[in-house]
Amino acid sequence: MKFSVLGIIWLLSFSLFFAGCASSVSFQTPASSSGELSYPAPDPIEAAQRVEVFSTVKVSYATNRRKGPDGGLLAELNVSDAPLSYGQETVLIPLERDVGSFKDSHSSTFKVLMRFGVVDDQDDPIITLLNDKSLTLSEADFFKQFKSTNAVKSGDVLLFVHGFNVKFEDAVKRAAQVSYDINPDLQPVVFSWPSIGDPLKYNRDFGRALDSIDDFEKFMLKLVASTQGKRIHILAHSMGSKVVIPALGRLYSSHSKLLDKKLGNIILAAPDFPRETFILKYKAAFSKFGRATIYMSSEDKALRVSSSTYLADREMLGFSGSDGFFFPGIDSVDITHAGGVDDLLGHSKYGSSARVLVDMHDMIGSNLRANKRKGFIVVPPYKYFFLQP
Repeated sequence: MKFSVLGIIWLLSFSLFFAGCASSVSFQTPASSSGELSYPAPDPIEAAQRVEVFSTVKVSYATNRRKGPDGGLLAELNVSDAPLSYGQETVLIPLERDVGSFKDSHSSTFKVLMRFGVVDDQDDPIITLLNDKSLTLSEADFFKQFKSTNAVKSGDVLLFVHGFNVKFEDAVKRAAQVSYDINPDLQPVVFSWPSIGDPLKYNRDFGRALDSIDDFEKFMLKLVASTQGKRIHILAHSMGSKVVIPALGRLYSSHSKLLDKKLGNIILAAPDFPRETFILKYKAAFSKFGRATIYMSSEDKALRVSSSTYLADREMLGFSGSDGFFFPGIDSVDITHAGGVDDLLGHSKYGSSARVLVDMHDMIGSNLRANKRKGFIVVPPYKYFFLQP
């Protein structure tokens, strides 16, 4: 395929826009029922004098990534007769961190400053995945853990579906961080479709997201059938909505009573999904469900590019722009002004903004619709909600 110079420039801009971003917002860390673990700080000089305290979060996962010869999960689609693999990972969440921060490695600048004693390692707490604690689970054991007598956590299930350019390990860590910051008693689960984890492979990820719809639909049927006394809340970010929206649309047409009984909230965060397609095909199903929330922004630089380039050439559902999206029965929320320090792209506020995390806490914990939660206004002529800082 040949690209013009302008096309290459657009592609590079698009890739940069969709690169990962982090945020750090001051907010009181919630009390946790998770186990706390003292873990040696990595600085060898001062390790004997200081320990950093972490909370352990166990994240269950289901994935249709193909397994490699060594058992590792690859950035490839599993096309076998049994496409899903199951397991559990352990993530360390530093207690001395701001809610919304998602730092999983020190920057080069930070390492230099740390070497010269300008900053301390504890100034930059890191979310860590413990590879030696990884567990591979059978399908039976995976679903058994959601029964009330075998539950890992006492709270509801938060099912996270990641977006474009996200490796498996990063999806697990983000699921742990968001779940912990919303409510430490939530039981985090991640469905990891085979994103390549390369910012230059948008179209490849696009195709793999679409190829994962059937696998996610079958997984959801088994998950809702396995939970006892727990609600399942779904959080889909960005390209993850290309997996979740069609699957739930089909499930609701055939299993509406089951979903009404078992699902809590469906949260579409910055959905990289064509607005016109959602309006034509899915708005009715999501409005009938009645507990769907769309977080959108007019300053989401990633979705602005996705909406205006040859990669899509139509506005995405998560980009409010000049019109936004509104439909009765669906809570459309503009989070443009919700804040989020270091969120340069405005694309990851679902996890990096303390204000949005608090809103999800109220939504999930109190089961309140947007018109009953605090901090919302409606600005005419728009009919949807604006979340205030």
